Amino acid sequence: MSTYMGLRLGEVTRVTVDGDELNPRLDLRCLSEDGFEWGYVGSGPYQLALAILAHELGEQRALGNYRSFCENTVARLRLDHWVLEGDQIEMSLQGVVEVNMTLEELLDKVRGVS
Repeated sequence: MSTYMGLRLGEVTRVTVDGDELNPRLDLRCLSEDGFEWGYVGSGPYQLALAILAHELGEQRALGNYRSFCENTVARLRLDHWVLEGDQIEMSLQGVVEVNMTLEELLDKVRGVS
């Protein structure tokens, strides 16, 4: 398991994994060309969530879980300096299920409506 560290210096953010720059993985999905961010839900935090999960858990799990990981973890990183361990990342995803449909579609399925 890896160690991820974020640092904000004024307007500049830097994220490393085990001391090396974290690849933003724009090749998987370009959510923000402006770099990583954290502390709220938005394009920069989504890109950070995707990059961390792709590195830690692989591309497919990253693509399926980056939204919930952002909303439940990355958006809650409120400090200018933070550290996340690989086991914390895995624990944050336990019990999270991504559903590729709108809430209305899901409710229709639960109600048995076609």
